[in-house]
Amino acid sequence: MLIRRVRRFTDRFFADRRAVVAVSGVGLAATLAVALLSKDSQAVGSAMFLPWVALLAFEFGVTAGSVAAVLAFALFLLPASEQGSTLTVAFVVGRLASFVLIGAGVGVLGTRLRASEVKNRRLVEGLPLAVYIESEEQGLTYVGPQIESMIGHPRTAWLAQDNLWRRILHDDDREHVLAAYAAAVAARAPFSCEYRLMGPDGWTTWVRDSSTLVDNGERSHRQGFIVDITELKRAEEQLERNAMLLRGLIDATVDGMCLTDQEGEILIANRPLRRLVGGLGIANEGPIHERLLVIADRTTEPERYAQRMRELAADPFTPSFDEFELAGDGRDLQGFTAPVIDGNEEYLGRVWTLRDVTEQRQLDRLRDALIATVSHELRTPLTSIMGYLELLGTGPDQLSAEDAGYIEVVSRNATRLKHMVEDLLFLAQLDAGSFSLDLGDADLVELAREAIEAARPAAEAKKLTLMLEHRQPALVSADANRIGQALDNLISNAIKFTPEGGKVHLLIENHKNTHTLHVTDTGYGIPASEQQRLFERFFRSTTASANNVPGTGLGLTIAKTIIERHGGSIGFDSTEGEGTTFSVSLPKCIAQHDESPQSHEPAMKLL
Repeated sequence: MLIRRVRRFTDRFFADRRAVVAVSGVGLAATLAVALLSKDSQAVGSAMFLPWVALLAFEFGVTAGSVAAVLAFALFLLPASEQGSTLTVAFVVGRLASFVLIGAGVGVLGTRLRASEVKNRRLVEGLPLAVYIESEEQGLTYVGPQIESMIGHPRTAWLAQDNLWRRILHDDDREHVLAAYAAAVAARAPFSCEYRLMGPDGWTTWVRDSSTLVDNGERSHRQGFIVDITELKRAEEQLERNAMLLRGLIDATVDGMCLTDQEGEILIANRPLRRLVGGLGIANEGPIHERLLVIADRTTEPERYAQRMRELAADPFTPSFDEFELAGDGRDLQGFTAPVIDGNEEYLGRVWTLRDVTEQRQLDRLRDALIATVSHELRTPLTSIMGYLELLGTGPDQLSAEDAGYIEVVSRNATRLKHMVEDLLFLAQLDAGSFSLDLGDADLVELAREAIEAARPAAEAKKLTLMLEHRQPALVSADANRIGQALDNLISNAIKFTPEGGKVHLLIENHKNTHTLHVTDTGYGIPASEQQRLFERFFRSTTASANNVPGTGLGLTIAKTIIERHGGSIGFDSTEGEGTTFSVSLPKCIAQHDESPQSHEPAMKLL
């Protein structure tokens, strides 16, 4: 126990440099005084000088320690020579060497200790934070030089003014910071707090202050560090503002939206979504797939709805687009989901959107009913008009050239109106579910030839070249009338969008299981920004408006519907200002699937 107390005392003693210097100076002065004033030459021996020499060497380096050792040795020799002691060279050199070696050794050790201390100090003072030490008796005893660049007050002011820290605390933070610090000191517990400090120029700095109590048994002090977190606070404030703006943005959208994590838990949901699903009895917790699955029985198609929810839960990478009707209130809801993938192709979650399209569907039904009614009401009188037009001029009295011209204009417009009515009736049948196909074997080459002949007068009026290129008959399983209608629309569309002197080229190719028809024109082309909407109902491109091209915007919609109902496909490739190619693929007749490859077919034929 005694040895432990002595060790603690020496550790504290040597840790205080001012105490070491003071004790060393007093001890050396006392020893010198005794050596000079004592009448007994043996009263002061060389051994009494060694502790002070060591202490001085430890503090002031090798040179100071060596000088002190020589001085002690000289003072030892002086009284010895006065008393007649024999001083041999060996004696003098040996004692001198011992003193010099002792002083130099302790001095080297002190130098290394000081170098280590300097290194550690530089390391601490090079950190992006200010270290401080505070004792209960002396207050702040050390603070890193970073504090000046961080807060603005000089380092000396921190050490000289005990209450500087309290005075520069921000008014809004002072009360709760001082209370937290007082509680930590009273409980001898760690202290950690974020607050603002005011600089001498009034500038505010956000800091994070962390300290802990260091207790060695008899004396304790608090050491900690201060970090400038102003930029971090600004970033947090900006992040919070961005989050508020994002929240305001998604809450202002018409569609309901939410974002789920990898497990399907909702991370964020906007106000329209909560309004749309209100009253449906959807749970407030759990994966979204399970929540939505609960209302399957409330839809008009519960099996399809439940199957879609199971598919989304099993395959998170698949996007989806569905529309469901609620059986109770007749609401139509349209849902879209898409996965959220990061740059490493890792699944992060899923975005869900929900839109109420009830009003839109009601308008669609009203429009369809109106179209069907108007189309049927127009068809009967229009048929009568066209019949009587055909009778004009067939009697004994011949029409004049002028009257015949008038009748031709009326007949042409009546034919155009008839096509429009037929297109509207087609859509009405399609929406009513009464559209059907009369499938049989048909030759795509003959159907294309008939469509070209029907369109030839319109092509000749614009001085266009019509050409059909093929190798052999192309038998397909199709409704010949419907395929002919689709080809009429495609060729008519190509003629309308091709300026005078251009060309419309049809090419029929034979593939393993399909025949493909390409309709290529040298017309205006389709703007890239409008190509995604080309097959929409009633859509007309800006090219049509700019070039006064007539039409209802239904021709391509009808052609696409007919082709896809036959199990085929239709696509296009277009460059604005150069022309467009529509490609139609139809399945072959079953007997044709094993025909010889295209390389053995006869040469192409031109119409």
